[in-house]
Amino acid sequence: MLVRRGWIAAGLLCVAATAGASTYPERAITIVSPFPPGGATDVIARIVGKAMSADLNQPIVVVNRPGAGTTIGATYAAGQPADGYTLLLATNTTIVGARFLYKELKYDPDSFEPVGVLGTAPMVLLSANARGFKDTAAAIAYAEQHGEDARIASQGPGTLSHLLAECLQQAAKIKMTHVPYKGTAEALPPLMNGDVDLFYDTPGTGLQQADASTVGVLHSTGPDRLASHPDIPTVAEAGMKECEMQAWWTLVAPTGTPPAAMVRLQAALQAALKDDSVRKTIRTAGTEPSDGATDGYRAMVRADVQKTGELIERAGIVLQQ
Repeated sequence: MLVRRGWIAAGLLCVAATAGASTYPERAITIVSPFPPGGATDVIARIVGKAMSADLNQPIVVVNRPGAGTTIGATYAAGQPADGYTLLLATNTTIVGARFLYKELKYDPDSFEPVGVLGTAPMVLLSANARGFKDTAAAIAYAEQHGEDARIASQGPGTLSHLLAECLQQAAKIKMTHVPYKGTAEALPPLMNGDVDLFYDTPGTGLQQADASTVGVLHSTGPDRLASHPDIPTVAEAGMKECEMQAWWTLVAPTGTPPAAMVRLQAALQAALKDDSVRKTIRTAGTEPSDGATDGYRAMVRADVQKTGELIERAGIVLQQ
């Protein structure tokens, strides 16, 4: 009798698990975007969320929780139930940089499981038209002459934009004043007005402004020249290969999210990233779309942990969340 009851209990558990797999999702899903509206992260979150929503047959709502180098959004997402209904569009700042930058980080960067990698992109160094820099060397010469009166903006403390600003100063042996903003939408107007001199931005927004001649562009930070703008030199060609870095975006869920939900989400993401219109929009945001796989996620994080940790240690950056 005891054995038979055990079989019955096991059968009920199996039925419950199967039911969970077949019914998820039963309500709206939230994607937390840790940047303000309008930037590359927000654009990617919305286009991918829309495509996944159609596949999952449930609404996907993008909620912006910007600030503190993406850690406000990440802290919020990490504190939500691990039930598959709250996801985070994380960047390398969220998963890698934050662990070195903040003494008292309010979330564990390793407490997220990847739904899938969405894409990668270099950054571009933009310059104020008011300065008339012809190339990176001219910008460095200006900073050498003006010292801390020269100003370099970023998308916020601890973001890749900030780390690249520090790397530039280390490599060129210059010292500029760092001016952090909450994202690209806040940083671009001061650059266009000449209130700041330089700014590392994502290609999607940065190159739009460069093409419109509202800002200059000095180099990109990827290993190769941009296919869309082959006239822009790489940072290695500018003499600073150590500043060769790329941004990446990955959709993650809190660790402990039910396996059935993860499988369903991963399938929906991979289907979304096969859609030609989705891939085209992501490329418009200056990002090369991925296939949504999780295979390379851990290796990508490990590689970035080593390089980013060394850079932050040399720069001596410590932030308060």
